[in-house]
Amino acid sequence: MGETVVVFLSLVLFSIASALAAMCLLFRRRERPHGQTSGLSRRVRERVRLRIAASLLDLGNHLMLCDEERRARQLRRRLSGRRARRLGLEAVALRLGARRADEVTLELTVGGRRQEDNPSRMLVLSCVVHHPVRAEHSAVEGLPQAGDCTWYWRVANRPSPGYRGPSTTCEVPSLERALVAYHARPFLPSGQGGRFLDEGFHDNATRPGATKDPNASA
Repeated sequence: MGETVVVFLSLVLFSIASALAAMCLLFRRRERPHGQTSGLSRRVRERVRLRIAASLLDLGNHLMLCDEERRARQLRRRLSGRRARRLGLEAVALRLGARRADEVTLELTVGGRRQEDNPSRMLVLSCVVHHPVRAEHSAVEGLPQAGDCTWYWRVANRPSPGYRGPSTTCEVPSLERALVAYHARPFLPSGQGGRFLDEGFHDNATRPGATKDPNASA
């Protein structure tokens, strides 16, 4: 009888010890993946927060842009995207509404504005896609290229509708430089009798000794 009780108690204790050992092993196995998952979750949450912050910052910057700059940046993304590389710059430009200036040139008008204090002049910002004849084509340093096509930005200073006068253009590969030219204040003649093409100073700056005419503008 006594031996039976001892054996029974031994079996009970062994069962309890086995159960405790199994529970400890199970908890250890669960604890490690849980810790890894928690660390992974923290990294994912941090990346999501950074991505949201960057998106909100981009949205704020985008809303602060003028209409012309917003359209120009969107156009630049489209001309630099995979679709343009797959279909070609000419095809994408035509789908975006480009007009054909000549046999090898397409022009996408971004926007225009009247010049400050001079309604007879206006500035026009556009993107030009040029596809030269292969015999005359040569790589132009600094211009984005896709196959034989190149594209760049053009700022034209031309007479307003109903006015006459000379026209000048500024063509640059960088959108930022084109925007500087587009938003620049009008030039003033450097002296009496100064012509449009002779302008060399912004705002009220004139050469020393020259007579300043505040009412004259290009």
